[in-house]
Amino acid sequence: MDEPAREVLEEQRATGGSGTWDQDPSLFVLLLLQRSIEKFEAARRSRETVIFDRGIPDCAVYAVRAGTDPAPSLSAASTFRYHPHVLFLEPWSEIYETDDERTMSFDDTLSFSEALREVYERSDYILVHVPRGSVEDRAAFVRNLALRT
Repeated sequence: MDEPAREVLEEQRATGGSGTWDQDPSLFVLLLLQRSIEKFEAARRSRETVIFDRGIPDCAVYAVRAGTDPAPSLSAASTFRYHPHVLFLEPWSEIYETDDERTMSFDDTLSFSEALREVYERSDYILVHVPRGSVEDRAAFVRNLALRT
């Protein structure tokens, strides 16, 4: 599943907004949480194996960063549960790039990543660290992991 934050920001730009989450942080977090739940439900209905690029617990980190209440996101994270093992990719400066949606500096991604780690662990997920390497190597790691579960 594509990253919900990117979709929300792109849609905001398409409708005349700035496409930045700092313009209306509360609205952004609300839309992000709604989109994340929609993606969760769509994946559940599909009955196929789905890999998410960001999940509902991420919304709690966005909420804290935006200075809004993380409680709705934390509640949703308790209600909508993913597989107990969550793939976790550490920030990697050599491949990190900013763009229209990803405006965070690499240094900021480090603290964001640590906050993500904490919220997933507090939500009782087991983090599976995906090693750095080529896209092919990472895909093979994930495929091999999927075969074992």
